[in-house]
Amino acid sequence: MKLRARLLAAFAVVLTVAAGVSLLVTPIPLRDRLLAFGVVIVVGLVIAFAVAEMLARPLGDLSETASRVAKGDLTARAHARSDDELGALAASLNEIVENLRAQTNEADTSRDEVRRSVRRLGEALRVTHVDMRKMLSVVLETALVAVEGKAGAVFLLSARRSELYVKVGRHLAPQIAEQRIPLGRGLVGWAAEHRQAVLIPSTDAPVPEDPEPTEATALAVPLESQSQLLGVLAIYGRTNNVPFGNEDLETITSLARQAGVGIENVLLHQEAQRLSITDGLTGIWNYRYFQMQMAQHFAAAVRFEHRLSLLVIDIDRFKDVNDRYGHQRGDTTLIELARRVVMHTRLNIDTLARYGGEEFVLILPETGLQGARIVAEKIREEVAATPFGEDDDEPIGVSVSIGYASYPEHGLTQQALVDAADKAMYEAKARGRNRVVGAEELGF
Repeated sequence: MKLRARLLAAFAVVLTVAAGVSLLVTPIPLRDRLLAFGVVIVVGLVIAFAVAEMLARPLGDLSETASRVAKGDLTARAHARSDDELGALAASLNEIVENLRAQTNEADTSRDEVRRSVRRLGEALRVTHVDMRKMLSVVLETALVAVEGKAGAVFLLSARRSELYVKVGRHLAPQIAEQRIPLGRGLVGWAAEHRQAVLIPSTDAPVPEDPEPTEATALAVPLESQSQLLGVLAIYGRTNNVPFGNEDLETITSLARQAGVGIENVLLHQEAQRLSITDGLTGIWNYRYFQMQMAQHFAAAVRFEHRLSLLVIDIDRFKDVNDRYGHQRGDTTLIELARRVVMHTRLNIDTLARYGGEEFVLILPETGLQGARIVAEKIREEVAATPFGEDDDEPIGVSVSIGYASYPEHGLTQQALVDAADKAMYEAKARGRNRVVGAEELGF
């Protein structure tokens, strides 16, 4: 309305001045001049109202549309009623609103993705028994979504604590998973060695080295728990081609702190699991784990018609060792026996467990009667050949009695096989100890 009033006033002034000047110079009677003046004023006002209406309405529409957009209504659209400048202005405003709407939708989608990733991360970190790979995969996916990263990896510190290896990765070259990065080398090695987050591009920042991806922008953050270095979370490149900034580094640093807690939880759970199936004295598997493995191997032997053998090993006169040398020497004897037996087992194939007291069991998958006897004799000879004890200890001569049984010759059930090997061991003791007896010798 203010615009309309201003236009009316302007036109009125212009017409009045023009009419006055015209009347002053026109040689006609005063009444005629006054009549002409009135006509001119009326016509001027009509024209002013018409022009004001033509301008005010589209401008008002544009003003209302802009006001709605400013309040967050991205559904508002201006009506382009003409092909003139006002129509072009309305079209431009509509285009701006459409772009804002598209960007808002994209931002909402990105926020939803971040929320989902963070929610998955929180769930993964709350569940302490989740496996390491799954948990780290969620951490990495969350990091990539949060900063629009192109590729990334979670590197863990090796057992020797001198190099890093890829535990989980996304959009990386296959060869990086097969290589190790020494501490101090490249982006990841630098972050691990200095225990500091690093951002590229930045002053004096290290650059990624082979096998790391080469990108113009990247960042790496150490993964730590209780001041212990666990690994590094690294992001290489960005999908929007905008270099990473300090805000992105803070985001990944926050995720890295959560990841450190998650890794610690997984490690603690794994350690608890290990302790639940490990003999606390000798460090080998316990009876519980033996039962689990025996069930699996026996089921596989039955299903695929494979051979399976079991050794039962018992230290001869172990009570005399405890009575004469004390229980501490007895414990060290059990530890030493386990170590010597392990020397004659196949890594990740055979299963050695403490059956109870001074008795041990050895599962030999894919092994028949002859193979079982060979292994048993090697163990017996190894034990008897060298006295037990450290340099400052009084040597103790130790011998073992071993019984063995094989599937399917000596039992068609798991328990029957265990009973056959156990009876063979007791027969070895009855025959004078320090010997090997097979279940076939007992008529099985």
